[in-house]
Amino acid sequence: MKDPVSEALNILAVGLRPYVAGRVTNVLRDVNLAQEISDWDAQALMVFMWDRWNDLFRNELSFVERSLISELRDFRNRWAHQNHFDEADVYRVLDDTERLLQAINSAEVSNVAHLRRESLNRLWLQELGDSDRHRLVRVLWPYLLCGCSAMAMDSAIIAFGSPPWSWILSTLVFLAMMRVAYLQSAREARRGPGPHECSHCGRIIYTVSCPYCTQNRFERNHDESQMTQPKLSDSWGNFRLSNRTVPPQSYETHGSTPVPAAENVKLR
Repeated sequence: MKDPVSEALNILAVGLRPYVAGRVTNVLRDVNLAQEISDWDAQALMVFMWDRWNDLFRNELSFVERSLISELRDFRNRWAHQNHFDEADVYRVLDDTERLLQAINSAEVSNVAHLRRESLNRLWLQELGDSDRHRLVRVLWPYLLCGCSAMAMDSAIIAFGSPPWSWILSTLVFLAMMRVAYLQSAREARRGPGPHECSHCGRIIYTVSCPYCTQNRFERNHDESQMTQPKLSDSWGNFRLSNRTVPPQSYETHGSTPVPAAENVKLR
């Protein structure tokens, strides 16, 4: 599973390689450098575009695209150092990537636009969308609507029908409408953007955030935390203190060299 920032950088690299290689071939006439560019990542491409801006890209791109490159380089460095990205930063990375690819008329715009729309949906829900008040209204309005409809139909059945069948029929209508209200309320409680394919794992989901990716991210963080914990059984398992006490040895001086007195050393 890849995070949106990693996918955006990969898409950016795929979109920039043919453009940068084409500029190198047309302006510098360096075929070998153009072939090397096909293996560069997003960071190398953006550094090259920043350093050779006046020579290769100034006449085709504006300073707006130059500022996008500068901002994307900063985001890439933060991502490489594993800094935290909130949803607003993720949307900014995807939006800058889409704008830069649009400026060079890349075919990868549609791929990053799909990721940007998903990030926009998550950002909208975090900031404006799914508050507690709106969630309560979505859950209660089916009961209110179906309850009023059931009361109107029950009143007509009781007024024009004959007991006890009118009471039995009105009770069945009321129960049926409450069943419809319950199903609609449960559907509204789980409301999301509709069924769509997750761009990370490729599974069909019905919510904004993918539950499969969330579970995989939790398991990966749990495994990494276990790997980083020191294991005393491996490093100290073979370490044992000896129970035998060794008395200190006395030394005799023979010339300038100390010799243990307990040992039978024959000096010639």
